[in-house]
This record gives sequence, C-alpha cells and structure tokens, in this order.
Amino acid sequence: MLLPYNLALAGGLALAAPLLAARLAKGRYRTIAAARLGLGSAWLPPPSAGGIWLHALSVGEVRSTLPLIKALGQRFPERPLALSVATAQGLAVARQELAGQAGVSLFVRPLDLYWNVERLLNRLRPALFCLVEGDIWPGWNWGLARRGVPSLLVNGRVSPRTFRGYRRAGPLARGLLNGFSRILVQTGVDQERLLQVGVEPVRLAVGGNLKFDSAPALLDAETRQALAAELGLTGRRVLVAGSTHPGEEEACLKAYQSLDAGHEGLALVLAPRQVERGRELSRLAAGLGLSAACLSQGAPPAGTQVVVLDLLGRLAQAYALAQAAFVGGSLVPVGGHNLLEPAAQGVPVLFGPHTHNFLEMARGLEECGGGLRLKGAEELATAWGRLLDHPPEARAMGQAGLEFCRAHRGAVQRAVDEAAALLKGAPA
Repeated sequence: MLLPYNLALAGGLALAAPLLAARLAKGRYRTIAAARLGLGSAWLPPPSAGGIWLHALSVGEVRSTLPLIKALGQRFPERPLALSVATAQGLAVARQELAGQAGVSLFVRPLDLYWNVERLLNRLRPALFCLVEGDIWPGWNWGLARRGVPSLLVNGRVSPRTFRGYRRAGPLARGLLNGFSRILVQTGVDQERLLQVGVEPVRLAVGGNLKFDSAPALLDAETRQALAAELGLTGRRVLVAGSTHPGEEEACLKAYQSLDAGHEGLALVLAPRQVERGRELSRLAAGLGLSAACLSQGAPPAGTQVVVLDLLGRLAQAYALAQAAFVGGSLVPVGGHNLLEPAAQGVPVLFGPHTHNFLEMARGLEECGGGLRLKGAEELATAWGRLLDHPPEARAMGQAGLEFCRAHRGAVQRAVDEAAALLKGAPA
C-alpha cells in the first residue's frame, strides 16, 4: 500500500501545482504552504529523542491541546514535547498561547509523503505520538508503526458525516483506526460508531472532552472592566454572537436590530469564525443601518452598535461581557462550535439545531438549563429579548452552565494516564 499511496498523493500534488504555486507567491500563505509541502528546512523542529509529539489540526484542536501539553510537561518533565499544526490560524494561536511555556517545539506538519515522514521522524524520534481529535493520514500512521512508536488518539469525535465516510471506506478506515495503540473518544455515541466501523474494542475507551478542561477560567471583575473599556462597551449591555458563518450573521444582526430600540445602550459583539471576514461583516451591518467597527482597526468609537471581533484569541474572554450569547455553526449545517466558552463565563448559551460536532455537550447544557436550542433563526430575537428582560432567569441559566462545565472536567487526566501506560518501558 505504501508505494501506490505515495504515487497517488504525489500525482494529486502535481495536478494541484498551479494552485500551490499561487499560494506560494502570496506572502500571507507562503510560509504555511512551503512547510506543508516539506520545502526547505525551516519547518523542521529541533532534533530530539524520546519525547512526546502531539498534533492538532487547527484553532479548536490547538485550544483543546493546551491543558494536555501543560499536564504532560508536569508528568514527564524529562521528555521533550513537540506540537505540530496544519493551518495558518492554528499556528498563530499556538504561537500566542505557548509563548510563555518553555520546552515545547512548535512546527507545521507537512503532507505525509514518504520523504516528509522519514525526514521528520528521523528528526523527532518520538517515544509517543498523540493525535488530538482528527487529521488522520496513512503515511504518518505507517511511518510510526515501522519504528514501533505507540500512538494515542484523544478527544476522538465521529460526526454522522465522518461515520458515513468510515463505513464507505471499509477496510481502509478499519486499518487506519486500528493502527492506533489506544483511542479515547469523547462520548459513548462516538465509541459505538467506531465499534460499528470495526475498531477493536480493546483499543477503545470513553475519555471525555478535552474542551471542558480547556475552557477559560471565569474572568474576575477587574479583567472584565478592562476588556469592556478596550472594546468601547463600558456601562453597556452586550450580546455576543461567536464563531459565526455565512448565513448566520444577517440573522444575528437583524435580531439585534429588533431589540436595540427597546434596550438602551445595547451592543452586539459579532465574531466570525474566519476573522478575515471582518470587513465583510462591517459592510453587512452598515447595509442594515447599524454603526459597526472592526476591532482589528483599533478601538471602536463610543456608541458603536456592532463591534466586529476580527482578531484571533479574543472571543473566549469577550463572552464574559455578555448578557446572553449565541454560538455559531449551528443555524447552518456546520455542526456547531465550542459551547463551553460562554458557559464557562456563566453566560446563557443559545445555539441552533445543528450541533453534531458537540452532540452530548449541547444535550447536557439543555438538560441542566444552561443552554437553549433554537429551531431556527427566527427564534433568536425572542430568546435574546427574554434574557435581556428577565435578568434573574439569565443569571440562573448562566450559573447552571458554569456548574455543568466544572462538573465535567477530567479528560486531560485520563489522557495523561493513557500516555503514561503507553510510555512504560520507552526510553527517555
């Protein structure tokens, strides 16, 4: 399988050469594209041996990985740690979050062509590979297996779409997944789906969701006040719509517009999933007659109705300013985004019908009273309005969500215990 696979992948790259050349010509994408192709040596991590290599695809996975990296560093201080990512946004967030943590190598993982795999593994010589959530590629699995390196998949999630893909792939999917020494999935539903695909039961366990452990700490009053001043929101009531996608932003803006007149000083913080869409959303708001400002352009003018949060790494704290929040990717069939960020700040969480990426998290928030599922965009204004008009209800809902977050932590410790078991006997 190794030779046909590499020939097919190389052929695909040849066909994509015009697009790749265009990306390499752009300064914005040049570094990440060159690293993904394995060009040059700047992408290579420092030489090491006997360490733990973690891989996180993009922003969400990177944030989930951060508490795990910290815990692994504390449990295995003698072992080097390396984190690889696969996207420019993931790299930017990892650099920002790991800036103060010594001893962690950060790099972009290239495509899994044989020569890239061998070059990187010769450099890292890891004692354990840990994949966070997804981004499974055959070349890396085969390369690790050839060297006898145990591999651990944590925070595993099997959406309905992924489940269908695994079943269509049949033996290939089974072979890839059974190549992991251990797989910790988020929920019992994920475990059952992998069993139906043909993953060996001995490899599977429910480990919980790392996002519960990575949810930011509750902001104190002083930090909230400073953040409100920075965003031009001091003394104002705030709604936050986070991680939104096309097809959701107009609904959020119209819901805000319908509430603005009846709630003096009300502001909307709108944070698109893709921060480069900030100016697009500012124009959309202006087209509805709303004043808007992108945070990337500096402090918003006083009285701005819509603050577009188009900077990476700011949303989790911005939720703390909200009377109520909406989490995107859920009114459109994306599957939802991290519902814990507002819940961890004691903020009521609203979300749409599409939450298969966070299935049990959404159900749990509904059941405990910390979250509310909307059937469609037309319900957003009504739900926001009720929470604005009934502060005790909003506070009770927020407290329920906060307690839900605190009660479900522990996935990091389970992952570290699994890593310890796999590392027994491995040279340091």
